[in-house]
Amino acid sequence: MSKAVKFGLWTLAVAAFGYFVAGGLLYRLPIGLDWRAFPLGGAIERLFRGLGYQGDNAISAVFWLGLCLVGLWVAVIAARFGGKQSQPNALRRHVVTGGALLGATALASGAAALRAVFGLGTGTKGWGVVSEGIGSAKVETTHPSYPDAWKNARVQGFRTLGRTGWNVSDVVLGSGRIKDQKGTDIVRLALDRGVTYVDTAPDYSAAGSEDAVGKAIRGVRDRVFLATKFCTPYGHLGAGTPVADYERVVEDSLRRLGTDYVDLVHVHACDEVPRLMDPNMHEAFDRLRAAGKARFLGFSSHTPNLMAVGEQAIASGRFDVMMLAYHHGIWPQLGELIARARRDQNMGVIAMKTLKGAKHNGLAGFREQAPAYSQAALRWVLSNPDVSAAVISFFEFQHVDEYLQASGGTATPEDLGLLGEYDRQIVGTYCAPHCGACLTSCPEGLSIPDVLRHRMYFEDYGDEKEAMRLYAQLEKQADVCTGCSAPCLGSCPIGIDIPTRTRGAHEMLTLA
Repeated sequence: MSKAVKFGLWTLAVAAFGYFVAGGLLYRLPIGLDWRAFPLGGAIERLFRGLGYQGDNAISAVFWLGLCLVGLWVAVIAARFGGKQSQPNALRRHVVTGGALLGATALASGAAALRAVFGLGTGTKGWGVVSEGIGSAKVETTHPSYPDAWKNARVQGFRTLGRTGWNVSDVVLGSGRIKDQKGTDIVRLALDRGVTYVDTAPDYSAAGSEDAVGKAIRGVRDRVFLATKFCTPYGHLGAGTPVADYERVVEDSLRRLGTDYVDLVHVHACDEVPRLMDPNMHEAFDRLRAAGKARFLGFSSHTPNLMAVGEQAIASGRFDVMMLAYHHGIWPQLGELIARARRDQNMGVIAMKTLKGAKHNGLAGFREQAPAYSQAALRWVLSNPDVSAAVISFFEFQHVDEYLQASGGTATPEDLGLLGEYDRQIVGTYCAPHCGACLTSCPEGLSIPDVLRHRMYFEDYGDEKEAMRLYAQLEKQADVCTGCSAPCLGSCPIGIDIPTRTRGAHEMLTLA
């Protein structure tokens, strides 16, 4: 075989290795996937964390990328030094080998970049475009003005959290986006202003939320109703998880929170009855309660199966609290479910997703021309006497003033007018939680609500990385919509153009 042919084959092999192996890993790395998405992820994670790695993200993908580079170098060196050598001069051999290493690295990296950064062959535009878009995005997270009348706002209303007997503030602190000292200071300020309920979870800010909350409640633990979830920093626990694992994750939360008990532990983001009623979870909770480590059991849900999950929770009599998506314009039957939960089981009800997708962040001129949408949305929720409290994410100091300004209030005619205008502006873009009317219309079995929810996280919440991570974990993605005859069109009761929105979501969320 001639040298030219050998060189050509070698070049093709290196480029293919870079594109398919390294490029595949590089393409998935920025999504922030759980370590279980990569081969031997658990063992790799334990090894590096045992060596002192403390990052928020899994290191498995980085490990395999590094191993790809080492493997490439070993292959090049073996090719240069293995077998009969044609260059008698050792220095020359080393120089040629060094050049081959650099050339192979550059070639493999270039091929990987074509796939990951520019999207060649992936059906996307690559990470380069999305990185530029994220860097230039200007997504508002608070009201653009900060009236003096809001400053020093305090909790003005308290309600009983169902059969727990706790008197909780009507606006409670969600800590999904806080961490570090700033997060601790925000929580402490909210507590000083009268907030008595804090909602956290191990997978909020990769356990950073629990750490920040734990520091904030030191010295005031006895006057805080503290809720966390059955999950790990990398995701939720599924049905069939061993009893010991359910217990362990709560004990891990207690350690991060610096307390010996939590008031409430939720089955997190529950969308299936088997997971809600998992015997192992219930046995674990009973053990935790007997040991004084958890006092009450709850569940959270914002999925198409919410009604079925909620009905089963009420019928079981096992749950003290439900936390569910509830906001203006929501399905009428949800109000009936809440009323029945209070009437039949005296369950506490926490309303979440109260800003109805937070799309006001992206509505041109909407916020500047109106009072705080957040306050109107919160007052609408609090107008329902069966709701024990409204939870909302605090992640800026202004939020303490802005959100607590709504405490003790009910929706005014001005609020209803503002919310009505909001609904008119988001027609055709907002996928209401726990509807699911479109699911039977998709021949591919695509979870349309999940696709559109992850798009909402990207577009409206400004949480691009998390949106792409969650989208990457879906069993099926919206590339199946390409070329489809779109029987889903017209199935949405509120008029969303499903195929257009899902195809757009796929391009947006797979730019990774």
